[in-house]
Amino acid sequence: MPAADQNATPPGFGITLDTDATEPRVVVTGELDLLTSPQLQEALAGLIADKRAQRVVADLTGVTFFDSSALNVVLRAQRQAGEQDVELAVVPSPAVSRVIELTGVAEHLSVSEDPQA
Repeated sequence: MPAADQNATPPGFGITLDTDATEPRVVVTGELDLLTSPQLQEALAGLIADKRAQRVVADLTGVTFFDSSALNVVLRAQRQAGEQDVELAVVPSPAVSRVIELTGVAEHLSVSEDPQA
């Protein structure tokens, strides 16, 4: 695979940062997998390290596929948030909820069903 193709963003994938809100949020749509998870990691790490808010929201309601690499990113962000005294609220889509449920990691995440939460 040519190098240019390895860095291409898949169709339907999007990540948006809302840093103007009192609770900064990362909104993701499409598939979160080995190719796209690093973008989520970068966005969450930046918002958490910024420390302008006590709470950061990962709005994953538009995620259609969520694999183990994406779960690893969310768990690492949760750990980073805890170390920085920041709450990371994860708002899952059905695909994300299923992986969280199947892996039994819900107790390690602050999961919210309300996208505005």
